[in-house]
Amino acid sequence: MKMNSFSVVLPRKTILVFAAMAIFWALVASPTQSVRAHANQINSNPAPKSELETSPVRVIVWFSEPIEESFSVVTVLNSAAERVDLDDSARDPSEPSVISVGLPPLENGTYTVVWKNLSSVDGHKVIGSFVFSVGEPLSAGAQLEAVEQPLLQSVADPWLRWLVFLGAAIITGGLVFELIIGVPVVYGESAKESWQSAGVVTSAAWSRFALVGLAVLIIAMLGQLLQQVSVVSGNSAFAPDMNVLRSVALESGWGRLWTYRLIAALGIGVLFFVAKRMSAPVEGFEDEDQDKGTLIGDSAIAQAAAVFGIVFLGLISASSHNAASASDIKTFAVTTDVAHLVAAMIWLGGIAYLAISVPVLIRELGTSGAAEILNSAIPRFTVLGLLSAGVLITTGIFSSYMQVTIPAATATPYGWFLIGKLSLIVALFAVAWYNGFKLAKRIGSGGENRFGRSLLAEVVIAGLVLVAVGWLASLEPARQYAGRAGIGAEDKVAYQDQADDTAFDIKISPAEIGENDVIVRIAKLNGEAIENAVDVRVRLKFVDDDLGEPLVSLRDTGAGIWRLDDAQLNIAGEYQAEVLVQRHDAFDARTAFRFDARSNTTAADAIKPDADTAGLLFGLQLLIIGGLAIAIGVRGNIARSLFGAVSPQRTLYAPGIVVAVLGLLLILNTQVLRIGLAEDTRNPFPPTAESVTTGQPLYAAMCATCHGVSGLGDGPAGVGLPKSPADLFVHVPLHSDTILFEFIRDGIASAGMPGQADNLSENEMWHLVNYLRAEFDGR
Repeated sequence: MKMNSFSVVLPRKTILVFAAMAIFWALVASPTQSVRAHANQINSNPAPKSELETSPVRVIVWFSEPIEESFSVVTVLNSAAERVDLDDSARDPSEPSVISVGLPPLENGTYTVVWKNLSSVDGHKVIGSFVFSVGEPLSAGAQLEAVEQPLLQSVADPWLRWLVFLGAAIITGGLVFELIIGVPVVYGESAKESWQSAGVVTSAAWSRFALVGLAVLIIAMLGQLLQQVSVVSGNSAFAPDMNVLRSVALESGWGRLWTYRLIAALGIGVLFFVAKRMSAPVEGFEDEDQDKGTLIGDSAIAQAAAVFGIVFLGLISASSHNAASASDIKTFAVTTDVAHLVAAMIWLGGIAYLAISVPVLIRELGTSGAAEILNSAIPRFTVLGLLSAGVLITTGIFSSYMQVTIPAATATPYGWFLIGKLSLIVALFAVAWYNGFKLAKRIGSGGENRFGRSLLAEVVIAGLVLVAVGWLASLEPARQYAGRAGIGAEDKVAYQDQADDTAFDIKISPAEIGENDVIVRIAKLNGEAIENAVDVRVRLKFVDDDLGEPLVSLRDTGAGIWRLDDAQLNIAGEYQAEVLVQRHDAFDARTAFRFDARSNTTAADAIKPDADTAGLLFGLQLLIIGGLAIAIGVRGNIARSLFGAVSPQRTLYAPGIVVAVLGLLLILNTQVLRIGLAEDTRNPFPPTAESVTTGQPLYAAMCATCHGVSGLGDGPAGVGLPKSPADLFVHVPLHSDTILFEFIRDGIASAGMPGQADNLSENEMWHLVNYLRAEFDGR
């Protein structure tokens, strides 16, 4: 078919769009400051505010994300602000989140470490510093606390992201709407002849809107590149250093993803242009013969453009907050982010397409004709909307856990915008429900105009949702902000328990690395203080490794209160506090509990998503999404309304089963099988009185015959073994809980000790370990 020449005449409203873009470019043009950010310092050697006896050989800094070597540096200054390092700052080749610099022998004094980095994931820049001293206390005038960073990369950053999301939604969501809804309605078996011409005009009206959206998207992306160059160089975005620009775009991880996104956006533009030409009416036909044209979506090229759009969204996810997740859950996080973005863009872009369509269809077909075609299209879009809403809710829960993790972290800038976004989504769902299930039923009976106005309101709310998304993508994740600010962290640990007729009230303050005070109050169950205890001892044990921590006696201060001052915790992480009370007139009483000792300097990684919880949530979201697809597939008339004559079992039902089964398998593997997952061999049970009591009869039944009732290795069954049974008073203190567990589970073949894996459950073996530790470890 011969095509006419193609030209695009931009409406006057487009001028306003470009004027708005000029305002954002003006915001980008001002020199930017570093971000409060994402590749945060999580550790260093020397530690911040440390006082060293001898000069270190190198300064090493660990960050929460991989960094760009070309744009990251660490320097060391003396008290006169003179650089004293060896100027060999380099990123670790085997660990891209670590940077270090060499030092000559340093004189006594206070030194300041200044570091700058650029995240290779999201492209955010961070500057920070800390101090340490050599041979003397820290200088009284030293800057001990980290300088607070600005909230945003630049004031334009969230708005540029908003424009990118807005443009992607308009063109990608619109293309999907035409492919899944427009084409089946206009060319379906029940379609009327007049619908094709009206559909072509509607498609043409939307295409002009989509071209503007694509132009806005590309311009906003160019603004992002200039902003990034400005961040790195410190120059105005209107006067970029071309060498820096080339390096950022082609050599950095963020820049390569940006380049791929630009290629995808330009590819969408080219394919969209070709599809639009192919859909144009034949030359020589008058306006009333527009039915000789076709919808833009009625071509394989348009389908390819839609695929490019989804690829574009995937590339956005590749540099999102979720992409910076730990390696063991990164695949789950990025996959979820892609699904979330695609569902959002399809739904929001579909709303925009429908809002454009209503007035055009009324003009072309009249009220009754528009009602007929809308009554055919809206049920299909309702099903698509239900699927999108289901995906948005389930993936949103997962992503919120990844970036917020604990409820207290909602009291952060990211948390506030997340709450705002959720409020807008609730409003959007309410308006969408009202439009789809209430006003849509009035089409054909005078409700068309009201339906169109309500759709515009839905579009406005959707635009505000994207504003919130733009801000969320620009802000530091809530869990990192909360970790650094100490939000949700207690300044002390408090624990209460009752065991063996003894009530414990225990406090550890400030529960962070360094010196801590431990206060134990012991009382009878009626509240009367126990003042005749012979000794109260405590062990503060690092859970992830056996550091040989001994039981330490506390000081009796009277009235049943025992105190230990300046107990040293050297490593941030999870600790186990074990308390033992010895009395003349009663059995020994014991309790135990676990707590987190946080860093007293920087704690950007203090709040981290749990891998098992993330795996469980990912499996649940697959199960829910698959279940939703199955439910719609089972309702064959609903699925058929979306996919026409194709069997629903081949559209939603079968894929839904596959997704749901994958979710079930993942949940089963996370909770039970643990195939391919790291095995956690830490003792899951603190050695409480209950746990020790559970382990005591297990020892009597499985161990005493060889090791003896008293654990001295003098049991009757030990005679004739290749080696004499071990004296547990000697050997238990030598081994960690994990090693003891493995001895019990696997046995020691060379000593003739059988394993108990077939006789005891894992929990029973751990309780047995706690009994051994309580009974035979007198450290």
